[in-house]
Amino acid sequence: MNICALFGGPHKKGNTAALLEKVLDGARSAGHETRRIDVTGMDIRPCKGCMGCKKPKAEGCVQRDDMGQVLDAVKSADVLILASPMYWWNLAGPLKNVVDRFFSLPFNAKVEQSAFAGKKLMLVMTSGQPAVSDGREGLELILAKMCEFTGMTWLGTVTTGTGGTPLAEQSDALKAARDAGATL
Repeated sequence: MNICALFGGPHKKGNTAALLEKVLDGARSAGHETRRIDVTGMDIRPCKGCMGCKKPKAEGCVQRDDMGQVLDAVKSADVLILASPMYWWNLAGPLKNVVDRFFSLPFNAKVEQSAFAGKKLMLVMTSGQPAVSDGREGLELILAKMCEFTGMTWLGTVTTGTGGTPLAEQSDALKAARDAGATL
């Protein structure tokens, strides 16, 4: 299985990155191919809402930036992982831009050519709050609805809240993340 992880956090070695790496370690241990793309720092502009990608002879997004590389990876993936710290009850801005730009792909689950049909989606998220009060429910609802509409399967969230405890000291959370990756 081909797994593409889109990492949107600002800290390449921070808590979210560490949690994501445990998920990917587990996936590799199960024999899956993994690819991590750090979207922060890439030239990925926000969607313009111009609808150019939906014109009859359109070939995707009209913007020419690094998003083409991301879309190629997404199209070839069986599993898509969105990894982000919780930012104001949502994904971090760079990753949110990526998700908005998914609009340029065929996406309606009722259309056979949906670029997302049959794929699986997982969220890897951390927050500064304890996991029981991290506020992820709204984001999970949005992602589950996105899956329903596009024909993907929602796998849920691998998460932990630091709540003042460094992730490196949360052995249960790290093991759960590795186990989640191994069961993909």
